[in-house]
Amino acid sequence: MLRLELADLVEGGFEIALTGLSEDELSKLSIGVRELEQMPELPDGDRSPFRDMTFILYGEQWDIVERAIARATKPRDRDNPNRSPQGNALAAICAEYLGRVS
Repeated sequence: MLRLELADLVEGGFEIALTGLSEDELSKLSIGVRELEQMPELPDGDRSPFRDMTFILYGEQWDIVERAIARATKPRDRDNPNRSPQGNALAAICAEYLGRVS
């Protein structure tokens, strides 16, 4: 209830500092915390070499992709730092495709 009341005060233009609550207390209640518009850009040195990708598949696409990944999945190469057999399989499928269309 307190969070809702404080949010209403902020929307009404009330100076929230007059409540006597610290910034930390307000932050815990998500007061004064704006919605993140986009993820902050990290300098290259701070990025992990591992990246996530998400795909939305329709109908038979799921079966096709699942079969291709199953066929391309091989035992992990000791020299490959990626422990995801699916990620390695997808990279191999894409490399093969790019080699054919280049």
